[in-house]
Amino acid sequence: MSKTAASAGITALRPGTGTAPRPGTGLARLLRENPALRIGQDEYNINVTANYGDQLSISDTAEALRTHPGAGRPAHLYFHVPLCAYICHFCNYVKRKVADGPEGEAAPRIWTDLLLDESGRRLAHAPWLAHAPVESVYLGGGTASLLGTEQLRRLLDHIRAHYTLADDCEISLEGNPDNFQRDELAEACAIGFNRFSVGVQSLQSEVNAFAGRGHDAAMSLRAIDKLRATGKPFNVDMMFGLPHQTPGRVADDIRRLIDLDVPTITIYRLRNADRAKMGIGNRALWNVESVKTRLREEHLFPSLGETYAMREAIVELLLDGGYHPSPCGWWNRPGVYPDGNIPRVSRNKWQRHDSMIAYGPGAYGWLTGDGDTVVQTHNIADISGYARRLKDGPGLPLASGRRLAGYQAIGMVLGFAFKANQPIDAGRFRRRFGVELFRDEPFAGVFADLMDRGLVEPVPGTPESVAPTLDGEALHEEIISVYFHQRIGGFAEAVCHR
Repeated sequence: MSKTAASAGITALRPGTGTAPRPGTGLARLLRENPALRIGQDEYNINVTANYGDQLSISDTAEALRTHPGAGRPAHLYFHVPLCAYICHFCNYVKRKVADGPEGEAAPRIWTDLLLDESGRRLAHAPWLAHAPVESVYLGGGTASLLGTEQLRRLLDHIRAHYTLADDCEISLEGNPDNFQRDELAEACAIGFNRFSVGVQSLQSEVNAFAGRGHDAAMSLRAIDKLRATGKPFNVDMMFGLPHQTPGRVADDIRRLIDLDVPTITIYRLRNADRAKMGIGNRALWNVESVKTRLREEHLFPSLGETYAMREAIVELLLDGGYHPSPCGWWNRPGVYPDGNIPRVSRNKWQRHDSMIAYGPGAYGWLTGDGDTVVQTHNIADISGYARRLKDGPGLPLASGRRLAGYQAIGMVLGFAFKANQPIDAGRFRRRFGVELFRDEPFAGVFADLMDRGLVEPVPGTPESVAPTLDGEALHEEIISVYFHQRIGGFAEAVCHR
């Protein structure tokens, strides 16, 4: 189809009013007007990865990894460190508390050895991995910074020796404020980290104490001062919808971060879905039914309306401070990053959807390229089971995989593109999947609905592109789940191929 015809597809969509109005009472109105996007606290576990597609066995997943044509194609590396100094009551990710005594002292070395072992096995199994230009590396968890400088150096030395890193490769380290109180950040910069992420969640000590976190406001502010001193980009993670939070208190937190010139403020709504039942995480304390019931009876969980009022208060301040979300939920000051002001990790994972190679227990990645198929890879989520698999014999610590093709793959990739909050280009989907986003169904109907509801808008000067509005950004995870995963990913008719 010609560019003129494709652009006519956007024109045919019923446009909104242009840039969405700044939030005021907007989210309450949006939730009333879009009841399908009202997702309760205990069901709210939205992820941009897909939970549909053909289930793959361990052997089929390993074969897909081995034969993937990834040499010469950009990739992202993720290393999951399942260690925590304490277990937050809301956390349902794969992790364990570091033991006291000699066992705890040995844990950083033991887990570094396991991650290096898995990486070595993958490189031997899929030699193309050594020839994929790696543009971003992320060490998360758990609490990756608990490995300490010596073990972090071992990991980075291994990565540099065995992978092809781009000259400007972004290498991120994730930690908590209590991990960044002394010289840890200066040492991390010296061994090669050039971007950081710190999980503050709240500057209200009462909120963090109730959630079981091991730091107070003073420690968070000290860590932020040390992060600023590195001169490197960093993000401060903040949560809303937690017990003991109010819109006013949350606004006070964000105001303090803005006054400190924090380059990126990432905002997350509390997720209280039971990921253990889904086989993709651990059960959080607040997932336990008796605990949930008690917290509800004591009215400690904010209502959905109160939760979104917190987000509106946050966004008003961020907009006034000159911040812009790129990707959705990651609010950056102007000029923090080049080319769309988006971190490289987000550009690789979400905007471009490059292959992500993930190591560690519970880690999931994907294999993607020019074809119309995506393969998700899932490691063993049980921490002890992951370690046993590596210690007991050869092979990879895989648990399963998923193969997505046709509408399933397109829905997933569109979800990633929406999350990136960069222009969604129809030409990209025409070249890769042979479909016209703004003329073919189900895509045209989805985008017409999103446009009519003021959740996307055309990108000026690029007639084949749309992007989320501020309203769309506010409900981006709900939109990804309902519009892209369910309406497109679940579409039953045969897809149009090029």
